[in-house]
Amino acid sequence: MSRFRYVILPRLLLALSALALLAALFLLWLSLERPLPSIALACRQAGPANCFTGGEVIASGPIRLNYAEPDADAWAVLRSGDQYAMTNLKRTAGVLWTVPQFSLALFSLEDGQQLFPCPTGSFPYYFYREGTDSWGGPYFEPEIDWEIIPLAICTNPSVVRLEGEVLWLGFSEDPQEALAQRGVSISWSPAGNGVWVGEPVLSALPTEPDGSSGGTRSIWLRGYDAGGNLVCSYDPTA
Repeated sequence: MSRFRYVILPRLLLALSALALLAALFLLWLSLERPLPSIALACRQAGPANCFTGGEVIASGPIRLNYAEPDADAWAVLRSGDQYAMTNLKRTAGVLWTVPQFSLALFSLEDGQQLFPCPTGSFPYYFYREGTDSWGGPYFEPEIDWEIIPLAICTNPSVVRLEGEVLWLGFSEDPQEALAQRGVSISWSPAGNGVWVGEPVLSALPTEPDGSSGGTRSIWLRGYDAGGNLVCSYDPTA
């Protein structure tokens, strides 16, 4: 009896405490959306849930926007064969990474396509527009725009420089006229493995003449070789 009390029982309680601690840590891990210690591991874990298996991270980068949501700390582009995916990731506990559920945006190359925009990370940008109230006095009306991180993929290895513009193109607008009036130039830099990342830009939705709003985000791209020759391009309206 004394052996059970002084030897076996303490060991049994220690084992049960260890199991309880492991169970609590496992439940905490699940509640934090199963974070992992690297971006690649987090993306690999999220792939099957988004019908994207076997994908490998080909490029990633930090998200440091003044108006970014706190749960977006990095972006990543994945590739699996001729399929690609883009996702945002969030950092947990300073060292772990997780992909929000069903956040992978999947897309594929069309035949002969060498340059194309990747789905972009979009983050709310809040500002206030001055107006007048019903008494004729000034007030500031809250507005929201979207700050985006443009991403592009180029499969032509001779491209060393990328140029492009972005805008929200209204459904009934002439693309070239809208591009000349409101196109926002993008400053691009290579991120590796054919992925290019642009400086964050604002992309405002235009108001059409009848007062209705509508459209789609459109990105024009042009890739140049070391001699300055245009070798590939992308026109979203073609």
